[in-house]
Amino acid sequence: MLSLSRELGQDVEASDGRIVGQVADLTVTLGGEEGPHTVARLLVRRRHESGVLVPWDQVASFEHTGVLLRPGAVLSRLTTSGELLELGADELLLVRDVLDTQIVDVAGQRLARVADVVLTRTSDARLELVGVEVGFGSVLGRLGLHRLAARAGDDVVPWTDLHLTSERGHSVQLATPRAAVHHLDAAGLATLVAHLDTPAAVDVLTDAGPEAAAGAVLGSHPSVGERVLRAMPDADAAEIVGAMPDEHAHRWRHRLARAPRLGGRPFVRSRVWHRRRATSAPPTTSPGAPTS
Repeated sequence: MLSLSRELGQDVEASDGRIVGQVADLTVTLGGEEGPHTVARLLVRRRHESGVLVPWDQVASFEHTGVLLRPGAVLSRLTTSGELLELGADELLLVRDVLDTQIVDVAGQRLARVADVVLTRTSDARLELVGVEVGFGSVLGRLGLHRLAARAGDDVVPWTDLHLTSERGHSVQLATPRAAVHHLDAAGLATLVAHLDTPAAVDVLTDAGPEAAAGAVLGSHPSVGERVLRAMPDADAAEIVGAMPDEHAHRWRHRLARAPRLGGRPFVRSRVWHRRRATSAPPTTSPGAPTS
C-alpha cells in the first residue's frame, strides 16, 4: 500500500534527465465503467512557473525515489492564476479535494477527517485508489513519527463507504452514478443527511428523488428532517412529503405549516457551509456597541 502524503514532493524527471518539477497532486476519475478508480494524471509544480498536468500513460515509472516521464510527454499547463485549465467532469484532485477534508463514513455512521489517502499498485503499473485513513496513526506518520504511527495502527475507510464534503468532491460524487451516495438505502441516506450541513443535505435529498428522500426524512431525527425540508424550495419539500405514507405526510404538512421555532427563537435557515465564502465582509461594530 502507498500513502499519498509520502508520494508528494518527489522530483519528476523528463526522459532527457531534466527535472521538470515535483509531484504536487494526483487526479482520479470516478466515472466510467465498473472497476477500480485509478490515478489519471499527475499535477507537477515548477518553481517560478505554472504547474502542469501529466497523463498517467506518459509516466514511465513512479517510485519513492522519483518519477520518470516517457519520451515526448505532453504537459498541459495551468493558467497564470494557478487554476486548472480543465478537469474532467468526474475528476478529483486527491490533495485538494480529499486530503485533510471531512468525509462521512456511511458504514461506520461517523464524520471523520482524512489523514491520508491509500493507494495500491495494480498489475498493469497503475495506481488504484483504495480508501482513506482517518486514524491518528496517519497523522503521526505525516509528522515523521513512524514508530508511534505503527503502534497507533490504521483506520482505513474504503472508498465505497465514504462521501466527501469538500465542494468539488461532494458535487462530483453526486454526479457520478458509481459513487457511494447512489447505492444507499433509506437508512443510509438518513445517516448521510444527519452528518451533512444543510445545503449539502438538500443536494443529496434532491438528487435521491422524492421516494428515497421521503424514506430518508422518516428515518432521520425530526429536527434534521425539518431543517432540510425547510431549506428546500416549497415545491420540492411538498413533493417529498407527498411521497410519504398518508399518516406521516399529514403530520409533516402540519409540522411545516407551523411557524418554525428553535430554543424559543425563530428557526433560521442556514445556508452557510465552510466551503462557501461570503461575498462581502461582515459589518463591524464599534467598541462597546451592543451585539445581537
